[in-house]
Amino acid sequence: MNLLSNESILVKSNDDMIILTNLRIHMTSRKWGRDHQITIFLEDISSIENSFKSNLSYLIFAIIAFFVGAINVGNRDLIFYTYMGLILGGIFLSLWLSNRGQQVTFCSKGGNSLSFFVGHMNSEQVEDFIHKVEEARIQRLRQL
Repeated sequence: MNLLSNESILVKSNDDMIILTNLRIHMTSRKWGRDHQITIFLEDISSIENSFKSNLSYLIFAIIAFFVGAINVGNRDLIFYTYMGLILGGIFLSLWLSNRGQQVTFCSKGGNSLSFFVGHMNSEQVEDFIHKVEEARIQRLRQL
């Protein structure tokens, strides 16, 4: 990230994926092998959301697969369905466990939102980062 004139870095977070400066918040990530960058100027932030997300459909598929496997446990002719139910149930349960986590979203006025899953930060660090963004936003609005 190249800094603008009169811009200074305040905080780097989430393994330097998120950079907060006195003028903007910038995220750099990789999706499907390509760089993805988004920047929101602090004065354009309209809301900040801190939530816990999970893909409930993976959990539902896991329950259904385990149920199908459990129904066929007593029938030796359908042992293949028992194994497939248990294997698919385990796969979907693993997907559900790996795809859930804390997500922070910065919404801008009429533009894209900046959203990221929190990696190696605990809840206190996330709250502290959000507080720093809010303080920087207030300082920026006072400058304008």
